[in-house]
Amino acid sequence: MTLNRQQLLSTYDGLARTTGHMLNAAQSGDWDKLIGLEKDCAALIARMSALEAEDSLPENLRDRKAAMIRKVLADDAAIRDITEPWLQQLGAMLSSNGRERRLLRAYGPSREN
Repeated sequence: MTLNRQQLLSTYDGLARTTGHMLNAAQSGDWDKLIGLEKDCAALIARMSALEAEDSLPENLRDRKAAMIRKVLADDAAIRDITEPWLQQLGAMLSSNGRERRLLRAYGPSREN
C-alpha cells in the first residue's frame, strides 16, 4: 500500500474514532469536550481532503473506507439526536429569559428612589 493510501485510511480511522468519542461526550453531556472534539474532527476532515487520491482504491480498501464512513455517519446521526433537543431546550430558555427581561423593564418596579 502506498504511503498516501496508508495515511488516508489512517485519517479515516482517526475520524471514526473521534466521532465515537464525540458521541460518548454527547451522551454524557460533556459539551466542552464535544466542542473540542469537533475541532479535532474538522482538522481530520481537512487532512483527509488533502490526502484523497484521484486514483481509486483496491476493493478491500474501498470496503474498509466505506465501513469507516458508515460509522462516522451513524455517530453523527446519534450525536444530532442528542444535541438537537438540547439546543432547542436552550433556545427556549434563552427566549424565555429575554421575554422575562423585557417584561421586567416594561412592568417591573421603578429603579428611581
